[in-house]
Amino acid sequence: MTERAPRIDFAGRWALITGGAGGLGSACARAYLAAGGNVVLADLPGDRLERVAAELRAFAAEADGELSFLGGAPGAELDAAADLPGAAAELGATADQPRAAAELGATADQPSGAAEVLASAGGRVEAIGVDLADVATCRELPHRAHAFGGRLDTLVNATGIMQTKPMAEVTADEWQRVIDINLTGVFHTVQAACGLMTEHGGSVVSIASVAARSGRPAAPAYAASKTALLSLTKSAALAYAPMVRVNAVCPGVFFTDMWRGIVEDRDREYGPGAGQRYLDEVTAKTPLKRLGKVEELADVVAFLASDLAAYITGQAVNVDGGLEMD
Repeated sequence: MTERAPRIDFAGRWALITGGAGGLGSACARAYLAAGGNVVLADLPGDRLERVAAELRAFAAEADGELSFLGGAPGAELDAAADLPGAAAELGATADQPRAAAELGATADQPSGAAEVLASAGGRVEAIGVDLADVATCRELPHRAHAFGGRLDTLVNATGIMQTKPMAEVTADEWQRVIDINLTGVFHTVQAACGLMTEHGGSVVSIASVAARSGRPAAPAYAASKTALLSLTKSAALAYAPMVRVNAVCPGVFFTDMWRGIVEDRDREYGPGAGQRYLDEVTAKTPLKRLGKVEELADVVAFLASDLAAYITGQAVNVDGGLEMD
C-alpha cells in the first residue's frame, strides 16, 4: 500500500496577512488560498490593495484546494508591486508618498471594507485598508479579521519598512519610524491575534530578514528591528504555548518593491549604478547564485503555518539561498 504524501490543508481556516498587497505578502496569501483557506489582506487602502485582492479572488475561484505552490506556482508569479517606482525602499510604498513615510500599512485614511464571498469552491478574500503605524489600529485589526469568518487561525506579519542611509546620518525620527512599524506594530498585532487564538489554537509567522543575522551599516534601524523581531518571536512562542505556535522566516533577496527601492536608494546615496552593483554582490555571495522567487518564501510560510509544522515553534528559518547559515 502506498502512503499519500503529506498535504497542507487550510480548508475552513482564516489567515490575516499584514502587508498583504506587497510582493511577499500577496504570495503568502496565494499559497494559503491554494490550500483551501481564506485570507484577510491588511495594507494601505487604495488601488494597489484593491487590485491585488481582485487578482487573488480570481486565483481562488480557479484553485482546486491543492497547495500548488509546492512543486511550482500556477501561472505567472504574483508580484503585487511590480509597477511601483522604487523611490521608497520599503514594502508597501506608494508612488505619491515620500521615501521616509511610504511604509507598508501607514496611512491616515480609514478602512475601505471587504470583498465578496466567492461562489466557487475557492476561498474568501477580504481586504482592509489600515494604518499599521497606529497602535490602536494594530490591536483592533485581528478582531476585525476575526469578524469575517468567526475565527482567526493564522497571522502572517509581512509588514515592514526599510530606509537605506548610512548609520551616521540616521535621525531620531527616522530611527523611531522604522521601529514603530517593524517592531512595535507587530508586537501589538501579535498580542491581539494570539489572544484570539488561545482557545482553539493557531499559528503566527513573521517575516524578518537575513539582516537580523548580521546587521546592515546602511540600514541600521531595519536590521535592529528585524533582530528584535526574532527575539519577539521566541518570547511569544513561550508566552502562548501550547495553543499558539510562533515562528519567523528570514528572507534573502527577493526582488519585490522593497529591493527595487534599495537599488534606487543606493543610486542616490552612492551614485548611478551603485544599487545594481550591490545587488550583484549579494547575489554573488549567495551559494545558490540567484535571487529568490516569492513562491519559494511563501512555501515555507505555508509550511510553518500548517499542521505539518505542529511540533515547531520559536524558530526562525532562513530562506536565502544560503546567504546566511546560522
